[in-house]
Amino acid sequence: MSPFPLILQNALPWLLLLLLGVNNAISAVEEYQTYIIHLDHSHKPETFLTHESWHRSILKSLLSSPADDNELLLYSYNHVMHGFSARLTSSQLFEIEKSPAHLATYPKSFGKLLTTYTPKFLGLKHNSGIWPAASYGEDVIVGIIDTGIWPESESFKDEGMSPVPQRWEGTCENGIAFSPSACNRKLIGARSFSKGLQAGGIEISKEHDFNSARDYQGHGTHTASTAVGNLVPGVSHFGCNVPDSDTNRCTTQYSLMVLMCRIQWT
Repeated sequence: MSPFPLILQNALPWLLLLLLGVNNAISAVEEYQTYIIHLDHSHKPETFLTHESWHRSILKSLLSSPADDNELLLYSYNHVMHGFSARLTSSQLFEIEKSPAHLATYPKSFGKLLTTYTPKFLGLKHNSGIWPAASYGEDVIVGIIDTGIWPESESFKDEGMSPVPQRWEGTCENGIAFSPSACNRKLIGARSFSKGLQAGGIEISKEHDFNSARDYQGHGTHTASTAVGNLVPGVSHFGCNVPDSDTNRCTTQYSLMVLMCRIQWT
C-alpha cells in the first residue's frame, strides 16, 4: 500500500492552517482613506513653532507610518479650524482618535454644485437692511468655494478699486493656465485644493479641465461675479440686454474683493 494517502492525511490540517494564515495576512493589509482630523490646538506642545510641524509629528509617531510624512499629510489647517487632512489606515486613525487633542473625524466626501437666488435666500434688500447699512460690503473680502474663476472676466477688473487691505495674508497661486499676475485689487487671491481628489485616485482631465484655480465649467466664475462682480455695461443674457438700473441691478458695488478657493473639478 502506498504511504502517500497517509502522508496527505497527516499534512492536510497543516496545509489548511498555512492557507488560513496567508488569508489573514492578506486581509490584514489595510487600505488608506482620506480623513479630516479636527484637533484642539490648546494641546499643541510649545516645542512646535507651527501647527503644521505638530501635525507632521503626529503622523510620524503612528505605527507603520512611512518615513516620508508627505505620503500621509495633504493639508494643514490653522485658521477657521485647527487640524489636518491625511491619508490614513483604520489602525492609524484609531491611534489618532485616542489622543486627548482629537475632537472629531470627518471622512472624505464629495459635494454637488448648487445654484440658488443668493440675495433672496439671505434676505438682502437693496435699499434697506444690512446691505446698505454695511456700505454694500465696502473693502470686505469675500471667499468663494467653487469650481475656480476666469480672471480675465470684465467682472473682475480692478479699475477704481482701493488698495488691497494690509490685513490680507493670502496668495494668488501659480498653476496650469493660471499665473499670479492674473490677480489684482479686485481678485486678490486664488488657490486650488486637489490633493484629496488625487489621493482618492481621481485624475483631473488635462483636456477638459485645469489643475489650478482656473475655472473650466464656469460655475465658480458665475457665482463669484454674482456675489462680488463689477457692474459691466451692456451685459446681456443670450442676446437680451439687462437694463443697468437700480431695480434690475444684480451685482454689487466696486469695493468688494474676492478670494477664490477651488475645490470642484469635472
